Amino acid sequence: MMTKQEIEAMSFQQKLDKLRRGIEIPPPDRYSSRNRALTEEEVYEIAIQYHTRSAFQYGDPTAYHWVWRKGRLDEFCEHMEAAKMGPKSCAE
Repeated sequence: MMTKQEIEAMSFQQKLDKLRRGIEIPPPDRYSSRNRALTEEEVYEIAIQYHTRSAFQYGDPTAYHWVWRKGRLDEFCEHMEAAKMGPKSCAE
């Protein structure tokens, strides 16, 4: 098994050659969170950490889309602040 440092030091061509020879190379860590299996409790714990829906959407897109696909955004985001729309008013 190759170490993470060895894999990162390889060029694209070297990785491609290894794959063609049948040597498996694990994907980089940045892809490990994609398509992860989430439970309702895990998603709720993730959602609790955010104060707005947009922060939730950009902070953990996998959890946000899980909630969105289930049609439960209002339920999971009820603790969040409403987005402030329009220009700011200046009190004199």
